[in-house]
Amino acid sequence: MKTNLYQALLLLILTALLSHQATAQESKNTSLQIRLSPLTILDPRAAAIQVGLQATLKNKLGFSVDYGLPFKSLTKQIYTNPDLQYEQHQFFKIRAEAKYFMPATWVSAGQNTKPYLSAEVFYSPEEYRKKDDWLLKDEEAYHYDYSEVNRRMLGFCLKVGLERVVAKKLVLDVFAGPGLRRIKIEHQPVSAELREYDPPVDFYIEPVDKHEGTFTRLHIGLGFKIGFILI
Repeated sequence: MKTNLYQALLLLILTALLSHQATAQESKNTSLQIRLSPLTILDPRAAAIQVGLQATLKNKLGFSVDYGLPFKSLTKQIYTNPDLQYEQHQFFKIRAEAKYFMPATWVSAGQNTKPYLSAEVFYSPEEYRKKDDWLLKDEEAYHYDYSEVNRRMLGFCLKVGLERVVAKKLVLDVFAGPGLRRIKIEHQPVSAELREYDPPVDFYIEPVDKHEGTFTRLHIGLGFKIGFILI
């Protein structure tokens, strides 16, 4: 986990250096923003403070990398679902996105608004301990005292969005779009016993980490970011 963290930080630094070099070469047509994603702090399972950099080249292409640092203090007070309460929870989030900006006339907007199409990939590894729970495996149910869970999520998303300059150095970016994510779950249960498992009640969605294996899920990218123009 620490090695992955160092790699992610190095990627952010390299992105900043490349963006700075591009700015020096195309100062008139290049901008650099530092960006925040406020909604990630409310993620019920992996709340994070997500910060990123975006370089826009010739007002046509945008490239960004975001990194999410764990921040669980707020969500522990908001969410009480026992399926979201983990011990020794370690994780980070990293996202990379490429944008193609359309003419403002596409949305009958002024020069301060730029519509875009984008493709995003994201990766989030997690390690945590679940206590007094179930593992459903090979059509059998095992109850364990605790299990060390390794969860890896990799996905992509296609989005449409709008960037709007709302103040001299402040940019609001809103977006939406569909995607897919692939989740791999591995368990190391302790004191696991084969038991009869009562099926969940109606309208209860079983957490994916009650199982082992690789699962594909629909992903919806919906939210906003706030950008601060550096250059």
